Formats: sequence, structure tokens, C-alpha cells
Amino acid sequence: MRAFALLFASLVLGLTARAQDPTVTVTAKLNTPVVTVHGGSVYLHLGLRSPRFDDHRRQPINLVVVFDRSGSMSDERKIDYARRALHRLIDGLTEADQFSLVIYDDVVEVLAQPQRVNDRRRLHAMVDRISPGGSTNLGGGMMEGLRLAHSSAGRGRINRVILLSDGLANQGITSPHELNRIARQYRQDGVSLTTMGLGLDYNENLMVGLSENGGGNYYFIEHPNQMAHILGREFDMMSSVVCRNAVIELRVQGGTRVKDIIGSSWTQNGERVLVQLGDLMNDEQRELTVELDVPRGSGSLTIAEGTLGFESDRVKPSSGTFAAAVRYVDDPRVVEKNRDLEVQGKSDVAASTRRVERAMEALDEGREEDAAVELKGAREALSASPAASAAGAGGDALRSQIGRLDAFKDSVASGDAKKAKKSIQYQNYQVQKNKK
Repeated sequence: MRAFALLFASLVLGLTARAQDPTVTVTAKLNTPVVTVHGGSVYLHLGLRSPRFDDHRRQPINLVVVFDRSGSMSDERKIDYARRALHRLIDGLTEADQFSLVIYDDVVEVLAQPQRVNDRRRLHAMVDRISPGGSTNLGGGMMEGLRLAHSSAGRGRINRVILLSDGLANQGITSPHELNRIARQYRQDGVSLTTMGLGLDYNENLMVGLSENGGGNYYFIEHPNQMAHILGREFDMMSSVVCRNAVIELRVQGGTRVKDIIGSSWTQNGERVLVQLGDLMNDEQRELTVELDVPRGSGSLTIAEGTLGFESDRVKPSSGTFAAAVRYVDDPRVVEKNRDLEVQGKSDVAASTRRVERAMEALDEGREEDAAVELKGAREALSASPAASAAGAGGDALRSQIGRLDAFKDSVASGDAKKAKKSIQYQNYQVQKNKK
């Protein structure tokens, strides 16, 4: 039964999920609750904690695997490793789950229509018959997988498509804009899309975009022998979902403007902002950074209010909202005195990931020197942060990010731009999603 929860969050006291307490908790904290009368940028840090259940009960899964069998899958025994990974995945499913299998090269073929997992021998035999073929109609395979997942979606199920590819989409629909639109449309209907890029020849920008618009996860699989482990990670995440299709509705007020939200995709319609969180796992901690532009003013101003909604059969709904307010002062020293260094550090790390994205754009365009300059600038900004020498989680996160930026700069200088781009972009994605 659907339960959309409105959950209270305090700006002062962060609530935490207690063992066996079936509620989701939210915290909302500003890097500074005080601004000068001139206004300016502030960061709102949102933290979510899902409840912890110890009984290991999981919801049924409606899973479609979309498998690239193009000719390049014969390289480095990719096809062999992929088959082994699929065998292990099938063995982990139960009769309560549904499974479908789509393969594609220039032609899309459905090997297994949506079915309960009660004949594993037949499914294993199908996997064994997969062999490398021709070109890469990624769009066609993706659309067929999403269609199958939607046709077999059920109430209370985790509806997920896993798209695996090792090459560029060169047949059928290849426009990232159109493919993202399709993924976003199915996400609104409760079907999420996870993407897995194998090797160094796929389009990582496309795969990241599809996972963002599709509400799933993205993985960079550098070596074929990592496939079974990565598929296992995704299966474990699906198995631990306790809240489905979580959404934060954020309402900005008083002329406040949302400049950016780091950690999740979002859309805005006037003062109403929807932040799509996807599924929440058992005992998961999620963090988002919202950059807000506060107008000039005096006195006090509530700049944002929000609610969290989700679907769950296990988690209790709770009423309430969270809110963020600022107080205007004339003296900038008062702003510094009231700065929350933990939130500041985490927010500065989040902001640095945007500069890493710009560095990756430069790498895409062959501008290695510009990429190095952007990474250097990100590091210098973090070093100048008020939280640079602070103790606690914010300072620790900031110093860890400085170390990553140094490693990113060395990677760009190594001369292997293709490998550096994928590796850096994946690590940056993990930092943004708090999966580091």
C-alpha cells in the first residue's frame, strides 16, 4: 500500500534513525544561518537516514538485464566474464522475483520474457548461448528493456533495468537527449535504470546521463573480471530497498533562488523544486547540497521549506516539514562567527565536484591543460575554505577531496586521457552520490 511520508527535519538538532525504528529522518542545516543585508549564496545541507531493519526481508524484484552482445564483447574475454556474472545473478534470484533478458547488437532480441524465476536451468542455458555479434543498438536494447519492466511492474516490487554496454551507441536512436527523455519518462512510471560501462570505449557521458535520468546507479567496470562483483553490488542494493521512488519537494520563498542541487537530479517549476532521490536502502545515509541565492533584506527570512515523499510497505509515514531560515546582519564578522564548519566543508566538497565536471568537459574536447587548470583551481578553493583545518566530518571530507583532486591531476598528466576521463568521472560521481 502506498504511503507518502511528510517528515520533520530540524535545522538545529539532527535526528537519527534508531535500530528497528521504522521511520525516515531528515536533517536540514545551513552553512550559515546569518547573512549580511546584501544577501548572497548559502548552502543548505540535507541529510536523510532510512530505518534499519535486521530481519533481512526484501521486496520482490522485477529485473530486466539488457546485455550488449556486439562484436567488441569478444575482446579480452568480455563475453565469458559477462556470462559468468549473469549466472551468479540468476542464482541469487528467488521464485518471488521476475526476470527478463534482452540482448542487442544491431538487432534487439528478447531471450527471456518477464517470468518468475522457477526454471533456472532454462535461464542458464539461454545465457550460455549468448555470443558476440555486430554493431551497438544501445537505444533499442534500452527501450525494449524498459518496456518489458513496465509491462511486468507490480505493486510493491523493485522495478529495475540494468543496461550493460562496452561500446558507443551507433545504431538506432543515438541522441543522448532523446535517450535521456525516454529514461526519465519510465522513471516517472516507477521503472528505474542502472547503467554499467565496460572497458574504455563506451560513452561515459551517455551512461551517467541515463542513470541520472533513469533513477538508478552508474558503474565504470574497467576490467571484465569485475563484472560479477559489480552486478552483485547492484543486486545487494536492490535487495535492501525499504522506500521506493523517494522525492523531496522543496519550495523556495521570499525571492530566494535555487542555483544548484548536488547529489540528485532535480526539476523546477516556479518556486516548486522536485528532487528525485530514487530508492532508499536499509539503514542508508544520503546527503544533498542545495546552493541558494538569498536576496537582500533585513530581519529574518524563511528561504526554503520542504517535504519528503516515498512509497513503502514497511516504513511508517510521519507528518511534518523542514524549513531553513536566515537572519540578516550588518557585520560580516557575525556571519563568520555563526558559520557551521561541518556543513561548510561538505558543501565546499560538493561544489568542487562541479569544477571536476568542467575539467572532464575539457578532457572530452582534448584540452588537457585546461582540465589540469580547472582541477588546480578546485584544489585551491578547497584549501582556502574556512573548514580547511576544521576537525570533524566536514574537515575530514574536505581534506579527503583535496587528496582526490591531487590524484586526478596526476591522472590527467599521465597521458592516457581516455582512462583518466572515465576513472575521474566515476570517482566524482561517487563523491556526489555519497558512495565514496
